Amino acid sequence: MNVLTKTEAPNDSTAAPGRTLLRGMSWVAWRRNRTALLLLIGGTVLFIAFCVYQRALLVDFVNSAKATDVDQLLSNDEDRLGNAFFVLSSLPLILGVFLGAPLLAAEQENNTLRLTTTQSVARLRVIGTTLAVPLLIIAILTTLTSVAFTWMWRSVDTLFFGGDWWNSSVIYTTGPLLVALSLFTTSFGILAGAVLRRSVAAMGVTFITLTVGAMMVKDRIASFFVTPHQISYRMGSEGAHLKPGEVQVDNWVGTADGKLYGWGTCVRMTEAESAACVKKHGIVNEVIEYVRLDQLPGIQWSMTGILLALTAAMLAATVWWMHRKSL
Repeated sequence: MNVLTKTEAPNDSTAAPGRTLLRGMSWVAWRRNRTALLLLIGGTVLFIAFCVYQRALLVDFVNSAKATDVDQLLSNDEDRLGNAFFVLSSLPLILGVFLGAPLLAAEQENNTLRLTTTQSVARLRVIGTTLAVPLLIIAILTTLTSVAFTWMWRSVDTLFFGGDWWNSSVIYTTGPLLVALSLFTTSFGILAGAVLRRSVAAMGVTFITLTVGAMMVKDRIASFFVTPHQISYRMGSEGAHLKPGEVQVDNWVGTADGKLYGWGTCVRMTEAESAACVKKHGIVNEVIEYVRLDQLPGIQWSMTGILLALTAAMLAATVWWMHRKSL
């Protein structure tokens, strides 16, 4: 008769098939959020395929078009590009509400974290892995999405939306800023869920806060990270012509020595009063302030640095809160 005299703990060499990449707590973190993460992976693959296909159409289209026909031809594709911009603009909010907010809130509602920490696993390890796995996947997928979309948009960067990259969603949906925004909103949702401990409440707070915040700062924040260029020309002359990729952001009137006044300084008056006002202030020039397309990366990287710092601060606050509070 055989007698079992010793029980051996499973090691990595006996790990179940299909779990060689994710093991232990990382596999548990994936398992808990696999539905949302699989949807995100599938959506990323489809979006990248769309970018590859659409870019091929745009390149062929622009290369074969006459200069006078380009704008008309592009109108056939602007709807699809506009929809893509809308999807990417909404992605950070979706991640914050539907992935970030329930991440820890649901675990606390279901007492899953309490159960896990009774299985000889340190609380910090549980919390750290629960945060790290989804955030790492989000970082990878949004990076791939941003690279593909930026590659597509660059093929018509001075044509789409009349070349007005400043007043469209280009700043927030291309380059590194999409990745930083996605990590920021997801981390905000995670922190809200950790504090409120209720998924629905955390999702509501995340949605309202991020939506209101975006409405308040989206149209103004970029101007703090760029120094506009200026073009001056004599009042009454034909004016200045901006090159493709250059976007006017403001206009002024100025004196010969460079002093600027608001464009409406001498406007809302009678003709005689306006002439007297112009003479009094010594106004002789009109001035256009504009930004160039080559300034876009600097704007994006500056904003990305701030968002990543805020993201790190929120994650640190989340870990501290979860470690301090009883589960």
